Amino acid sequence: MNAPSWLRLYGLRVEKGVYVITGGAIKLTHKMEERAHTMEELIKLEKGRNFLMKENVFDGDGLVDFIEFQL
Repeated sequence: MNAPSWLRLYGLRVEKGVYVITGGAIKLTHKMEERAHTMEELIKLEKGRNFLMKENVFDGDGLVDFIEFQL
């Protein structure tokens, strides 16, 4: 029997097969907005999206460049 997993990882898709993980949570409700801890994950996703856009990370190559030259 395959029971559904309650553990969720949240991340931003940079391109097909390339993700930046921003966090995770135990999701017990249908919508993320219904609980404070999953609402925090939505906020982290938005902050991460804004950061990547500010750093001109729009694809996998941009992410590699950022990692190599900024970190």
